[in-house]
Amino acid sequence: MRKSFLFEKVSRHDLLTFFAITLFYFFEAGQMSYFNVLAPTFLSLGIYHHAQIASLSAAYYYGDVVGLLPVGFMLDRFPLRKTLLFAISGSILAAFLLFISVNIYLQWFARFFCGFFGGTFSFIGGIRILALLFSKRFTLYVGLFLAAGMLGGLVCQYPLLMLVNDYGIKSAMLIMASFGILVILINFLCLHPTYENTHHNKTTINSKQLLNSLLMILKNKKNWFDCILVIFLDTPVSIIGTLWGVVIFIHLFQFTDIHSTYVVMALFIGLMIGLPTWGLIADKFQHPEWIVLVGSGVSFLTLLPQLFSIPLSLSIVLALYFLLGFFSSCQTLCFTWLTKNMKPELVGTNSAFNSMVFMSANGLVKQLSGMMLAGSLCFFSVDVTKNVLLFISVLMLLAFGGVLIRRKIFNKLRSHPSPMGEWRAGLSCE
Repeated sequence: MRKSFLFEKVSRHDLLTFFAITLFYFFEAGQMSYFNVLAPTFLSLGIYHHAQIASLSAAYYYGDVVGLLPVGFMLDRFPLRKTLLFAISGSILAAFLLFISVNIYLQWFARFFCGFFGGTFSFIGGIRILALLFSKRFTLYVGLFLAAGMLGGLVCQYPLLMLVNDYGIKSAMLIMASFGILVILINFLCLHPTYENTHHNKTTINSKQLLNSLLMILKNKKNWFDCILVIFLDTPVSIIGTLWGVVIFIHLFQFTDIHSTYVVMALFIGLMIGLPTWGLIADKFQHPEWIVLVGSGVSFLTLLPQLFSIPLSLSIVLALYFLLGFFSSCQTLCFTWLTKNMKPELVGTNSAFNSMVFMSANGLVKQLSGMMLAGSLCFFSVDVTKNVLLFISVLMLLAFGGVLIRRKIFNKLRSHPSPMGEWRAGLSCE
């Protein structure tokens, strides 16, 4: 009997490893996004203003940026299990430091180290493991992996808001840090990549080759193009899902904080369903560009009604943000395109560089959107929330246009010498 498409030739050992690393990413996605429910309280109590909240949230992503390249090199050269367990420990300690600290500068550094140890290792380690274990179903499994991250963001909305409203901001911080103990326990028991995989590159990469591979990434125009597509498509969850969603919906629609978290949750539910769905479709149809074309186009259309003074009920807004999450999740296909840009044994280094670009952009758009909400930047009208939504809409349009010209650009690039080919030729001569 033919095995199912989803679990064909996947062992129980591999599935447990997948579960463990996915739980780590789930935890870190929660840490990334739970400032969304803290922001209204910070503002209403006068604890921090928009720029300070944006800086604290962005510190996580800047920690990612600093750690990504060294982490990528480590994951290509050292055993995954020991390295990832070390990283989880560092992330948990940083989360507890955030809980006990009261000084904004100490909190900033705590968030920074949460990102350095947690965000970097969970994402790059996850991509590394998925590429090794599920090479034939990579798009599907990376979709499931990313969907778990969206679930992490979802559960950090309404439940944590209730905690914040009843017991204060510190209660949410304590819950997040305490959950990390369960994460490291499960990873200690279940995370067991094979010996061959974890030592794949230990003796085959020297410093010169590492430098050459980095230079190759920098010169790879295809890689840059697909990175930019991911940045554009990820903007809704970056701005609305992980930081400013509740604040925006309270201001724009006069929703309560509870109803605002429902809308953010609808966005995450759309992402959770969309990521594996688009991954399954992409694997079946050989990763076609029309998926991203449809996704970016419909995402733009869901934002249009909000840019004009059209009365929208809660149910309509919920539906719009579910659709925005579902269709913007087509970005999962872009990750498959990105993995095809590099040699398989350097997936860690390639993913590290790409994630460095993603996280830098993520931190930047958070702070830009904070400036828009504070009234420092105005593009649309005096309504600061519409400025943020217009910004996201323009990026969706740019993603749509980028996919339209992608094939033409890549065909032109094929007529020129490939930096990958030159690098491989250099390796063969050594």
